[in-house]
Amino acid sequence: MFRQLTLNMSKPTLYRKIKSLSDLSPNDLINVTRLKKAAELLAEGTYKIYEVSTMVGYAPQTNFGRNFLRQF
Repeated sequence: MFRQLTLNMSKPTLYRKIKSLSDLSPNDLINVTRLKKAAELLAEGTYKIYEVSTMVGYAPQTNFGRNFLRQF
């Protein structure tokens, strides 16, 4: 179903490269990206909060709300 992407580098090397470029850990970078997309979707006014949280990949809506408030 999904194809694995090979970057030809170790996990620690990938971590260091992402950290040096964005000053964020890979998990933090992913979360910030998801939350920015959620903010765009909410600004459109087309979707409800629970729909946006599911669309950006937050299964428990409480985690989405907590992270969204912390970020914005």
